[in-house]
Amino acid sequence: MSTERYQRYQEARDTAWRALLRLPEKKLPVDVDALAQMIGMEVLPFPDGEENPRLAKLLEGLGSALAISLRVRGKWQIFLREDVLDDARRRFAVAHELGHLLLGHETRVVSPGVRAFESEENEGDVMDDPEDLADYAADIFAVRLLSPACVLHELHIDSSGGIAALCGLPPKAAALRADRMELLNERDAFFKHDLERQVRDQFLPFLRSRQMPMPEQTPPKKIPLILPVKGKEGPEAEPPHPEREKKDSPPANGKGKAPPLHPRRKVWLVLPVLVIAAALIIFLTRRG
Repeated sequence: MSTERYQRYQEARDTAWRALLRLPEKKLPVDVDALAQMIGMEVLPFPDGEENPRLAKLLEGLGSALAISLRVRGKWQIFLREDVLDDARRRFAVAHELGHLLLGHETRVVSPGVRAFESEENEGDVMDDPEDLADYAADIFAVRLLSPACVLHELHIDSSGGIAALCGLPPKAAALRADRMELLNERDAFFKHDLERQVRDQFLPFLRSRQMPMPEQTPPKKIPLILPVKGKEGPEAEPPHPEREKKDSPPANGKGKAPPLHPRRKVWLVLPVLVIAAALIIFLTRRG
């Protein structure tokens, strides 16, 4: 790529980023008609020869382009052959003409009070090898405007089919963008420019709306605080009785020992031993 061609490429890329930042709605497909209105360009169908024969003749004399821009009395208008343009090619054709205007391409007088861009080629898709650098730059602008790489990267879309479906691009433009995305992915060449980072940030609401919703998590099973009474199960089980709980509870003094005896119970346990001992002493005394 020559130095001049690369400079045209950079200028078109940066201008597309600035145009994206001016959009009232940051989403894909890009609303090119809204952008045209913002910068003062009116998008119109080719005029009928009977209704406006002078303008129709003028446009026909400018060539077979599917879109032609004219500045009539100081106001820019884009005329489209809408009868041969589908939505994708129409979108690209308008974006191409917006590129000519925003990149400040040269114009020429085609009629008193009427000017047109020097380059009048517009196929509604990327040109294979445009000779005019203005058309090359306008195509670069159109592709970058309609399919910003930073947005595609965040959505993990890099195939020509996926790009065409999301961005509304015609076939050759989608294929060219897919090739470029492959190169950018290999180089990890995203978000190197401040304008691109701004575009990504401005498109965050759209990016979030395109993300898959997270699956709902099953809430943890609640464990009842009151355990059912032995012999009964389920929610109707009788809660434990306080007195019964005391009787069934283990000894409170720890280590599995029985609670201490009452003093009176100690006497009754010792008394039989004392009686037997006394009788044994008497017996032994008499015998001796």
